[in-house]
Amino acid sequence: MNIQAYIESGILEEYVLGTVSPQEKQEVECMSHIYPEIKEELLRTENALEEYALKHQTPPPASLKESIFALMNFDSAGDTNNDTQNGDNTGTQETVRVNDSIETPKVVEAEGGKVIVDVFDRPEMEIRQVTPLWAKISVAAAILLALFAGWSAMQMGEYRKNNEQLAAEVGSMKGEMEGMKNSLTYTESLAGMYRNPQYKVVKMAGMPKSPESSVAAFWNQKTNEVMLDVENLPAAPAGKQYQLWTIVGGQPVDMGMLDNQFSGKVLKMKNSKPGAVAFAITLEKEGGVPSPTMEEMVVMGKVS
Repeated sequence: MNIQAYIESGILEEYVLGTVSPQEKQEVECMSHIYPEIKEELLRTENALEEYALKHQTPPPASLKESIFALMNFDSAGDTNNDTQNGDNTGTQETVRVNDSIETPKVVEAEGGKVIVDVFDRPEMEIRQVTPLWAKISVAAAILLALFAGWSAMQMGEYRKNNEQLAAEVGSMKGEMEGMKNSLTYTESLAGMYRNPQYKVVKMAGMPKSPESSVAAFWNQKTNEVMLDVENLPAAPAGKQYQLWTIVGGQPVDMGMLDNQFSGKVLKMKNSKPGAVAFAITLEKEGGVPSPTMEEMVVMGKVS
């Protein structure tokens, strides 16, 4: 990192004047812990601005008090009545008439006369054919067999469909139960660390590169064990991976790489060294780097 360029960027003056954003304020404080040059320049800027303010302060003129009281008017102000004229809004009511046309069916009376019945009947001799009883029984049995076969096919198809649907529902229930079990384990782990007084919770807020990001670090100050809960962090691009750092003695210390599948998990990182003052995460090339790329810092938090 180019420390001189960072100092000349003007962010230290903005920090002293109180015009930086919360993320930029956190960034300056972290930089001052890491780099002694930045901390020294920050103190020099604060002293310089304080001396300038004391040197150029101007007391108010003695006549200012009398001028202000002379401009004050303690008389009671008159009431102003604002009459509001309300126009009459006359609604126009329209009457819609609907004429329903009713058709009366016409009754057509047939003319009187004789109706001729069986005009097409032929006076031919009717020939009757006698069917044996066994043939009738055979036809009825064939019809019943066909109906039973069709009903059986329909029932088998319905049973097969129900079995497939039941198997799909059972598989879905197994997946949901497994997800609930994992979620319960994850929630129980977080609750246990929050309740354990040995864990120091360090909230890492998003930096200007990723302002919406948020990660919680759980530091066991007795065993120096460090666990991470990724609350909100964009997926790492191809060939990239997130790396955790601590600041100990003004120097960044590698704490290991984050698993790219970090959602809904409590990640176990490397053990920290005593005396850590801050935690931070940067986006580095896959596998990690020996020193952090400050321009790629996504979250950072101070140990309170």
